[in-house]
Amino acid sequence: MPSLATHSTSQLIRLLNLGDSKSGKSGSLASLAAAGYNLWILDYDNGIDIIANVLRGDKAALARITYESPRDLIVSSGGKPQLKPPIHAYKDAGRILTEWKASEFTAQDVLVLDTLTTFSDAAFNEALMLGGRLNQRPQLQDYGWCADSVKLFIEMITSPEFPAHVIVNSHVRYFAADEESQTQAKGLPNAKGQEISRVVSRYFNTVVLTRTQGSGPAAKRIISTQPQGVVEVATSSPFTVKPSYPVETGMASLFADILGHGPASAPPAKGTPPSAPSTQAHSNPNANQET
Repeated sequence: MPSLATHSTSQLIRLLNLGDSKSGKSGSLASLAAAGYNLWILDYDNGIDIIANVLRGDKAALARITYESPRDLIVSSGGKPQLKPPIHAYKDAGRILTEWKASEFTAQDVLVLDTLTTFSDAAFNEALMLGGRLNQRPQLQDYGWCADSVKLFIEMITSPEFPAHVIVNSHVRYFAADEESQTQAKGLPNAKGQEISRVVSRYFNTVVLTRTQGSGPAAKRIISTQPQGVVEVATSSPFTVKPSYPVETGMASLFADILGHGPASAPPAKGTPPSAPSTQAHSNPNANQET
């Protein structure tokens, strides 16, 4: 029977990064590429432009970033926006990981899901299609299928068998206190339905909050490792991490403080399949946006 005396701390980070819209979650990833990590981004939230903007003078860092942006097509039909079959964005995640040969990743690689919120929307679209209710009123079982599918995917990429670091970005969903059920107000990961929001944090050994501190010209974006109001956070290495980090360099510093080291080296970009675009050639129409 194993004891803690023989327990070895995991050298792979599973990090949930919470934050309101435009708080700097996507932009915070840039420091990891600059530090030498290979980033593989499932961009469900259209947040890749800010990273390209931040790293525009660092071609080596840009070449270390590979991304895909899965989307289901929405068209106007009868004056109303509707999803157009085929629905594929949720299933695309598995296809992309296969194309990227994710099973061959190492501790030099970081898989990013950006964001849990929009990924769960894609899973819900898949549930509606499978139930024959696309563009119709959903039923309770659609939420159940969505929750089970999202949790299974998160469990897969955060399992000990997945060979890379993992970051999942998520918007925050605020739940009011309920006297009847004796629950306190909480800020939880935002996802379709309620089941995912209430349980998904358990898959991660580190949960942080990216937020804006102050206002006006003096405002700063920071990554906080300490609870803020109704949003709870946690870290696997509480004695080595700082209370907060500047968003511009903080994610790389946080990784180094948790692991006790940076990436092994800053190698050339890992080989990517021809269909996987790099941010180096990605246009940047929204350079001033933060997600």
